[in-house]
Amino acid sequence: MGMSLDSGGGKGAKPNINVTPLVDVVLVLLIIFMVIIPNVQDGKPIEMVNVFNPDKDRDEKLEPITVTISRDKIISVEDEDLSRNAALARLQQVYQESPKRKILVRGDAQLPYSAVRDLFADIQQIGFGGVALAVNKSRSWTDAGN
Repeated sequence: MGMSLDSGGGKGAKPNINVTPLVDVVLVLLIIFMVIIPNVQDGKPIEMVNVFNPDKDRDEKLEPITVTISRDKIISVEDEDLSRNAALARLQQVYQESPKRKILVRGDAQLPYSAVRDLFADIQQIGFGGVALAVNKSRSWTDAGN
C-alpha cells in the first residue's frame, strides 16, 4: 500500500530563465525616461538675465582682524598699539569698508575678564556680527586655571 515516488533515475531538463525579454523591457524604459526627464521643469519657465561682467563674490574669506588687549590694558589692532578710543575709531572705519569682516579678540589671561568683556561689547556695538574670543586649548582641567 505504499506509494513510491520515482525520481526517474535519469537527469531531467533544467529550466533556464530567458533574460532577453527582461533586458529589452528595461532598455525601453530607460530610453523613455531619458527622453522625458529633460523636458520636465520645476516651476514656471523663465528667461534668465544675461550678464557680461558679473560681480565677483564679495564674501571672500577675509582674514579676521586681530584685536589684542594686554595685561596693561593696551589695545592693539593688527599689531598697532592704540588708545581705546582710537582703536574703536579704527574698527569703525574698518566696519564702514567691509561690514562682514570678522574680529578676533585676544585678551591676556591675567587681565580681569570684565575688561575683555567690555571691549568685546564695544566691538559688537560697532556692528560687527562675527566677534570671537581667542583662547588656548588646555591639556587638562588643572591647566585651565593657570
